[in-house]
Amino acid sequence: MSDWGHIAVGTRIGEGRCDPLFFRSWQRIILSGLRPGDAVLDPAIEMPHHFAANWLVREFLKSECDSLCLVDSDMVFQADALSKLRDTPAAGYSVLSALATTRRQPISPVVLTQAGEKWVCHNDVSGDAVVEVHAATIGFCVIKRVVFGDIETCFKTGGWYFDWGPRGFGEDTLFSRRARECGHRIGVAPGCAIGHRGAVVWAWDTKGMRPIVIDIESQLSSFGENKQED
Repeated sequence: MSDWGHIAVGTRIGEGRCDPLFFRSWQRIILSGLRPGDAVLDPAIEMPHHFAANWLVREFLKSECDSLCLVDSDMVFQADALSKLRDTPAAGYSVLSALATTRRQPISPVVLTQAGEKWVCHNDVSGDAVVEVHAATIGFCVIKRVVFGDIETCFKTGGWYFDWGPRGFGEDTLFSRRARECGHRIGVAPGCAIGHRGAVVWAWDTKGMRPIVIDIESQLSSFGENKQED
């Protein structure tokens, strides 16, 4: 088991209206998905993605919490999603992401390894055991406080832990590369599957090893019982 301690949760909300399915998920996790000692950060509103992520980190570092859970406003999840993530046996990991999918075709689980200059999504994800990856999406991701301190020490970022990098590195992949170069392991927890909101809500069926469309009233933990055909 990996002890994430007290967790601060924070979300970044871009321009335009807040997605209603995300809002319902966020409300549920705030009302019943946290534990004593956890905290809720003010949302980062209408900033570029990497600005918003850095803003949340700075707010987290002012808190007494041990870990930060970043949540994007296009994710759909149940109230117990954070509990599932933090209770996943993940000894040795400092960054752990829920299992999300891409939201554009071809739909794949965001389980990323790097092959040369390319990022590869792996479609053979099944079971509940943590999968070690080269990069984690920060759509629903818990990160230990020590990671930010180590990145600052190693790279002298001046508080810019997330940024756009060269050759297709987004803010999450560049952060992941820095974390790994500081010696931290990054994982994805297939036992904590969440939905990714686009025109529909996509999730990954770890039993059938295929993408499925989630009915908004279904439980994400019971993919086979209540789903549309894809």
